[in-house]
Amino acid sequence: MMFNEVKVSSVLKGKRVVVTGGGRDFGQAVSVWLAREGAYVDLCARQLASVEATCEIIRNEGGIARGYQCDMSDARSVSDFATQLLQDNQPIDILILSAAQWLEGHLGEGDRDADIVSTVNSGITGSILLTKALLPSLRQSKGADIVAMVSVCGIPQFTESVAHPAFFAAKHAMSGFSQNLAHHLSKENIRVTGLYPPDFELNGFDEELGDHQIDHKTTGKQMLNGRSVWETLRFVITQPRSCHINAVYFQGPTFQDFE
Repeated sequence: MMFNEVKVSSVLKGKRVVVTGGGRDFGQAVSVWLAREGAYVDLCARQLASVEATCEIIRNEGGIARGYQCDMSDARSVSDFATQLLQDNQPIDILILSAAQWLEGHLGEGDRDADIVSTVNSGITGSILLTKALLPSLRQSKGADIVAMVSVCGIPQFTESVAHPAFFAAKHAMSGFSQNLAHHLSKENIRVTGLYPPDFELNGFDEELGDHQIDHKTTGKQMLNGRSVWETLRFVITQPRSCHINAVYFQGPTFQDFE
């Protein structure tokens, strides 16, 4: 049975969702999965072609998506993106902060200053600016959620990753931002959740996580699946408003463990 033949009956149906970094990887996947739940998805990416590719996938399945070009490391670009989003009077119900520029390696003289600045700005500064700009719309929702894709690199004392120190710095900042925001915005019925997954693999949009597909003998010794991260995210944002899960930590290896 094709997806667009399935009748959607989800608590996410009709919700307006904004996803940053929606042009590839998990940002693209979560945009598709949200649209399959009946959500209206506004997504952005640095490259316009990536934005259009995600929107095409969603629309071909009968979903609703609008794409915007936005460089989350550039304050002006973030401001322009927010302005376009706020032209729609429908409140934003869910904001997923997924964008982050990847950088790996050790700190050294060969590093380009521009790469370090872009990694930090895309990983935290842009998310702060966008959240600030969209708060008025989130406050108009009957119950809004903000989900920050932090990563295991934002956990204190964690070092088992090939990520660059600038990436670690951005993720630690995102962790502090989401934790502080969760405390203050909960009083306004806005939940904020930080997700801290290790490295994970995406194996397509249609993979199911049935019990028959799980090798229980190697659970904990294989890479986390992106679908599992989505199912966790979905669980968080579909809970009754009395349930506020402000952080989710995942157990699992990183790519470095398999080298």
